[in-house]
Amino acid sequence: MNFLKVYKAANSNEAYLIKGILENNSLNVKMLGENLSVAMGGLPLEVIQVDILVHKEDYEQAKAILQNYEKKIKSTDNRKKWICKHCSNYNPGSFEICWNCTK
Repeated sequence: MNFLKVYKAANSNEAYLIKGILENNSLNVKMLGENLSVAMGGLPLEVIQVDILVHKEDYEQAKAILQNYEKKIKSTDNRKKWICKHCSNYNPGSFEICWNCTK
């Protein structure tokens, strides 16, 4: 097999996101287990995770791309909370509109 596992996505949604990111960088991507989410209610969480595979020559490039992806996710999660000027409720930094008044 000329493909190596580069990432284990939490579910098929994340797997397709990762696949798209890698394909946008001209990498050939395969997924294993994306159809198991149909049986989600009866399977343990680790079973519905999806393995992302890339060609072994692209492995290092894919790892670098995914490290950048994870870095962006972490920096987004750490944005400061903000207070809505309409209703004065606190909102997570990742929210663009207020969860309470939707403004």
